[in-house]
Amino acid sequence: MRVRMKDGLLLREVAGEHILIDASGEVDFSRMLLLSDTAATLVQALLQGPRTAEELADLLAEEYDVAAADALPDVVSLLKQMASDGMLQEVK
Repeated sequence: MRVRMKDGLLLREVAGEHILIDASGEVDFSRMLLLSDTAATLVQALLQGPRTAEELADLLAEEYDVAAADALPDVVSLLKQMASDGMLQEVK
């Protein structure tokens, strides 16, 4: 399954922190999320275009020198959380 970030989400770096902002409507500051470096890497990739969990795990493997198989469960967990928060759109 390929997913991408929903329209209107912005990733910004403020004072060295990665922040995901939902700018799809009226900005609600309570809905801004502080992201780790690895989560920001995944969000940036998803903002550039649709990806599968496996593609994202491969990206983390390249970026952070970890095995893709070790990264995959964390990627899947993050994608599930983001999907339940309404941040992802499935691409067919």
